[in-house]
Amino acid sequence: TQQIKDHLPDSLGVQEINSIWVEKTEKFLPQYEYYGVKRGGDENEKKSEMNGIFYLKDKFEALESDTFWISETPEKESKYEGAGCNRICSYVVLKNRKTGEIYAHLNTHFDNVSSEAQSLGGKLVLKKAEGLSTEYGDIPIVITGDFNQYVNGASCSLLISNGFTNASDVTENANNMLTYNGWTDNTKGSPIDYIFVNNGFVSSEYEVVTETGASVNVSDHYMIKAVIKFAE
Repeated sequence: TQQIKDHLPDSLGVQEINSIWVEKTEKFLPQYEYYGVKRGGDENEKKSEMNGIFYLKDKFEALESDTFWISETPEKESKYEGAGCNRICSYVVLKNRKTGEIYAHLNTHFDNVSSEAQSLGGKLVLKKAEGLSTEYGDIPIVITGDFNQYVNGASCSLLISNGFTNASDVTENANNMLTYNGWTDNTKGSPIDYIFVNNGFVSSEYEVVTETGASVNVSDHYMIKAVIKFAE
């Protein structure tokens, strides 16, 4: 939570958070509103992870929030056959209370076992992003998450070929490096976590944040951060 306070993003996609961590995080981050849905299919409620989104509640109003499953039946709690577990994508549509500007933030975590489930995830996320863009009038959209694949993977390639840009690719001097550290200080390698933006956004800063807290790892993944602005 201290790292989040240090950077204070407008919206933040988190991975593998459960109900216990939501309670703790909300306590230390009162300036944020949280939206998340448990993926289900786990041994018990406390092990059921979410791909939640935190957003600054005084700055933004949520016009819409929802979750879908990465499966053949995305509208209900379910698992793709062959996947390691239930996988979901959660999203919020945020309206700036002062300027009226609107953008959507989709946050997901693709499967680490099934490449077919990963590919389906890319298709479903793209479909939802396109639907929101149609519904709200070609709004800027950001997609964040642990894709469990390199940027040349099927889901990343699908987003890129359909108008989304990897924020690190369009930011000068971006430290585009490993994002999964495995609880070490390793920084050599390629990312599997991404921030994708559509043409409604322009990225002006990108960083893989490798700082630690009290000399310990904050997570087994590094935070990734992008400063993105509404396109002219």
